[in-house]
Amino acid sequence: MAYKALYRTYRPTTFEEVYGQQHIVRTLKNALSENKIAHAYLFCGPRGTGKTTMARLFAKALNCEEGFGHQCNKCENCVAISEGTHPDVIEIDAASNRGIDDIRDIIDKVKYAPIKGKYKVYIIDEVHMMTPEAFNALLKTLEEPPANVVFILATTEPYKLMQTILSRVQRYDFTKVSNKDLINNLKRVCDAENIKYDEKALELIVSLSDGGVRDSLSMTDQAIAFSGNNLTLENVTELFGLSTLEEKVDLLTKVYKGQVLEATKKLDQLVDHGVDLKRLTQDLIDIVKDLLIFKTTHDYSILRVVDKATVDSLDIPRKTLSDMIDILMNAYGQYRTVSNIKSLLEISLLKISSLSLEEESPKVKYVEKVVEVVKQEESPKVQVKPTNVVINAPLPNPAPTPKVEEKKFVSLFPDIKPLENEGEEYILSEEDTINLMQQGNKKEKDSVTNKWNELDQYLDDENIGKYANILLKCTPTIISENVIVLGVNFESFANKIRIKANQKGFTALLKKITGKDYIVLVLSNQERVNRVQKFINLRQAGKLPATYPIEIKF
Repeated sequence: MAYKALYRTYRPTTFEEVYGQQHIVRTLKNALSENKIAHAYLFCGPRGTGKTTMARLFAKALNCEEGFGHQCNKCENCVAISEGTHPDVIEIDAASNRGIDDIRDIIDKVKYAPIKGKYKVYIIDEVHMMTPEAFNALLKTLEEPPANVVFILATTEPYKLMQTILSRVQRYDFTKVSNKDLINNLKRVCDAENIKYDEKALELIVSLSDGGVRDSLSMTDQAIAFSGNNLTLENVTELFGLSTLEEKVDLLTKVYKGQVLEATKKLDQLVDHGVDLKRLTQDLIDIVKDLLIFKTTHDYSILRVVDKATVDSLDIPRKTLSDMIDILMNAYGQYRTVSNIKSLLEISLLKISSLSLEEESPKVKYVEKVVEVVKQEESPKVQVKPTNVVINAPLPNPAPTPKVEEKKFVSLFPDIKPLENEGEEYILSEEDTINLMQQGNKKEKDSVTNKWNELDQYLDDENIGKYANILLKCTPTIISENVIVLGVNFESFANKIRIKANQKGFTALLKKITGKDYIVLVLSNQERVNRVQKFINLRQAGKLPATYPIEIKF
């Protein structure tokens, strides 16, 4: 008999076997016990969290021969649903059957009575892939299907669905399964399969699965194939191209201490071993986050990634840790827009290494200035011939000490005023955002994104440095002919960009690296997500408004 993957072998067969999603299990069981069955459901959430499995369990509960709400897994209906051969439970992959003709076929057959069970259940997976025409054809049937028909739609991207669909279904949001539940599930599976395991190995697999039951089982399957019947941390680390905690802490230590050559060699070594740089960056963020939390609380019990010895060995100031997180998160956010991830990570590590130099720089500058003054006050040695000395003669006035002229830093932007923290703001409206999305120029956006790191060279400019620092923490999201819209995680930075008095500085700085006068606008991440969803809904419904030129005066 052919081998059956773990995630298929140990797929839940009853509501009681489901890990996580207890809020959904409870709601569905209550609806079944009270015979309050809706005509259409939407199961949405991250991949591998049990959407399709829950749909099949619900189909069993509707058709089990032992009674409504039961899942005996012994009767003909339950067995057929588990095997995927039940004539009244129809599973459709909308990624492959997304057209209007496929939906018309469903509509033609939905009027026929069930063959074996009490209900016909249509499970449409990846429903967001359906075309707008197919959605519109399904609307009427979805709203008023025959009494013995239930539709269950499943998707990882509910924001892509039309509002007319969302208003006709009961929505259930699946969440990522907790690490504790995932580890318990993996232990149960390993015990059943007689697999020896190191608990640290299971914890690493769970962290990689990102809350997905299916992913955790698939990775365990792969790890067993690699290491045999003994799962160890070393084997899992080698299999998935990961670095150990010691290696990551060593890299971070070298970077913080300014050992750039050693840090670069360490990064090259990790890359040669096939380490995923995105995962490495996320792990570095988690380490720094742990250190920052400890610096604030001084409580070892809340450490999640590092241990007491690591914390004690890395005495990094709180402000530096906060800046480290900003730099690493900014790099992680830009990975999807750059062609060379390694170069971006190297630049970010160089920025971190400069933080420790900045901590010492005020002292160094002070010492240099004192030395310079002392040197200028030293008088040259001269030969003095003996002369007659008059005892009570008045002493001559001492020569004035020459003044030391300090070199002044010449800014490239002498007309730019310091950043304002308060003032009249310009808030980008939803209507203007959708208009700009329609006018967006991808080629120009790629060009500007590739030049974005050139802002580094202006960080030390006394007039424009703070402007450059804010822009480096932003990501270009929309670029039209004369407008650039930035995305940013930090509301404090967004507020400074919105202040009209600061517009001149941001525009001048971007002109320096792009050669164009852009109006600089900003959206917080939540605003951007909501407006992208609105744009997609309008586009799918064919209701995008006509474009118009943006005229903004500051």
